[in-house]
Amino acid sequence: MQQYYKSHRNPIWRGFQSFSFLHPQTACSHVTRMDKFKKIDKEFLLTDSTLNSYSYRLLSSGYLMDEFKKNPVGYYMHGKADSEFPREMGVLVKWYDLRAEGDKVYGKPCINLSHPRGQRTVDEIESGFLNAASVGHIVAIEISEKPEDYLQDQTGPTVAKWFNRECSLVDIPGNYNALTDLFDEQDMPINLADFNKQKITMKQIFFTPAQLTMMNLSADADAPAIATAFADLVAKAGKVTKLEADVVTLTTEKNTAVKDLADYKKTATEGEVKDLIATAVNIDKKITKEVGDKLAVDYATNPGGLKNLLAALPVFKSITSDLKVDGTGTLEKMSYDELDKAGKLEDLKAKDLNLFNQKGREAFGETWKDKTK
Repeated sequence: MQQYYKSHRNPIWRGFQSFSFLHPQTACSHVTRMDKFKKIDKEFLLTDSTLNSYSYRLLSSGYLMDEFKKNPVGYYMHGKADSEFPREMGVLVKWYDLRAEGDKVYGKPCINLSHPRGQRTVDEIESGFLNAASVGHIVAIEISEKPEDYLQDQTGPTVAKWFNRECSLVDIPGNYNALTDLFDEQDMPINLADFNKQKITMKQIFFTPAQLTMMNLSADADAPAIATAFADLVAKAGKVTKLEADVVTLTTEKNTAVKDLADYKKTATEGEVKDLIATAVNIDKKITKEVGDKLAVDYATNPGGLKNLLAALPVFKSITSDLKVDGTGTLEKMSYDELDKAGKLEDLKAKDLNLFNQKGREAFGETWKDKTK
């Protein structure tokens, strides 16, 4: 395909070379005084993000309008080499008042009346017979890989960032005669047929026999069976995150329950030991408070052992309780002579040797010699 920059060899092109080097927004006003161009105050839709007849999309959100504004020229039917008005006949239109509105890009045409089709084009536009435009020589900067950028049954690429080198007036926008090919950043043509083949290949997923076995499929399983098994695998994998979260929650709850149980057992054990000691000291009179405090420390975590120990102890009985004499008071209150007359000296000596010696000293003074047994 011959490119527009080669068309300077045409004599007609050389006649209005100055037009292409003027600022895009001033070119028409510059030559209008010479009646060589005509600005038409009518907006054309230049492009949007719909699927074109080549089954690819140009996203308006990624349109680099400033690149096209550097030289916003166009032809009739893209100036195809085999058409009635090829590019060699010169530029037909220059666009002005370019603007974007939502998903659509608009512009107004300034027609080159020096072009063989110039006046005819003006007449067709003003009479309503020519109403369409089509971007051409599209330079694709970025091809989208996002699934959401592809429509159902779309076989071509979705171009996410791009600009056009020309925009032509056409009879039917987006038809096969009016649509130019895509080009890459090095200005090399992008073969859509090759792209489609690659895209189809990318959609195919091949599993090894071992992988099929892991999905409970035979080696000769057909595509629907594989798709069903794979979808089931994906669904199960989706549950993993929730199950992992559940495991964390249950583990936390378990640890809390274990701690609460340990705290409860500790409290219960401490309470049981305390109750056993209190009963042994205050009710059963088996031990003194000092002994009870020591046992509480020694058996802090073993209430069962403490219970068995206390059960084996006899009830504590003070010596003074054994010194009681029916109807006559206690032995400790009796004098040595009274004890002697009552025949209780030997009882006192056997029960409390210290008290027995004390009574002797009280009765005999220094002449008393303490008994040791």
